[in-house]
Amino acid sequence: MSKISYTIIPSYGDISRGFVDLDAASELSGMHPEMILEVARARMVVISRKDREGNPYFDDEAIYRLRQIEHLRLEQRAHLRTIRLIMQLMDRAEAAEREVRWLRDRVR
Repeated sequence: MSKISYTIIPSYGDISRGFVDLDAASELSGMHPEMILEVARARMVVISRKDREGNPYFDDEAIYRLRQIEHLRLEQRAHLRTIRLIMQLMDRAEAAEREVRWLRDRVR
């Protein structure tokens, strides 16, 4: 079995969180690097940071989102337009849940 090597760059604010480069993001998400860049251009995932050469790095939230997109693409056979709509709806539902939690905490 081959050993996988990741380039992890620790973030400044939180030592436990880090960023992975495009190749590591590809291996972690199961998505081809060019598809990751295409998804980023379509603004379905956010590139967490870029280095001086312009190489993209992704955090754990971006990797999770890439895995969701790849699942929809391969397992559910959804097209990118459909995936974009699903991701937007999921984001809106999550925002609504956060707002409900905030309102409940405020009422208490």
